[in-house]
Amino acid sequence: MDKNPLGEDSPNPNKYSPDILYPIARWATRSLLDIDKKILMFGIDHWQAYEISWLDSNGKPRVGIGEFFFNSDSENIVESKSLKLYLNSLNQERFETSDKFKAVLEKDLSALSRSEVMIEIYGLDEVENYPRQHRAGKSIDELSIGEYSSSADAELLTTDELVVDDEQLYSDLFRSNCPVTGQPDWASIEIRYTGKKIDEASLLTYLISYRGHQGYHEECAERIFRDITVQCQPTELRVAMNFLRRGGLDINVYRSTVPVTSDSVNYRQIRQ
Repeated sequence: MDKNPLGEDSPNPNKYSPDILYPIARWATRSLLDIDKKILMFGIDHWQAYEISWLDSNGKPRVGIGEFFFNSDSENIVESKSLKLYLNSLNQERFETSDKFKAVLEKDLSALSRSEVMIEIYGLDEVENYPRQHRAGKSIDELSIGEYSSSADAELLTTDELVVDDEQLYSDLFRSNCPVTGQPDWASIEIRYTGKKIDEASLLTYLISYRGHQGYHEECAERIFRDITVQCQPTELRVAMNFLRRGGLDINVYRSTVPVTSDSVNYRQIRQ
């Protein structure tokens, strides 16, 4: 596939089509951020798919919710529309068990990303009664903000001399824009850090400066991680971004100064 399907009118496939998956190289945006030269960064990308369906060996439809975990060191990310089309291409395929269905997904997405992808498939009765979790930390959304430009501006971030240990802040006001379609991408973001106290109003102003920024979800998270690292110099830092669901998929990006595991992802809130 030569063109990004996100900007194209793409027909829904009626048979298994792994070739429809479209890779996006991570190095393209990371080279602009100079991440490898400036900071040490670990992370995972946690995707959830809500429109998963296949046929059992008797031809009866099955449905489920999928969790996909991509290592941030993988060579490629998967373009979201191509993943939706790929999942749709499996709707009429028969599998003896859900584990065999899952094995196909893991094989194809690992090949695309050039890294091992971990996948879990859940029945609806397994997830519909999940308890909703209260959020840890402090919201910064009611603070007054300063002037900001229409592009992400790291110079807005400031600190003071007070040192804090394991401070946790969050905001639901984040918006950026898809670099292909220009459509808005909304997210809740959590900043957890140790080090010089980040001025909370400056942090909120900085995050709001992304309202005119065009970038993939992963690029936004990595840019924020880099900017806070360089401007505020925390000794420890974790950035978690939970983007609102679109097209039956949600994307959750985690970047940290220490390795991130699949069992440390955030519970999603009602708006997400």
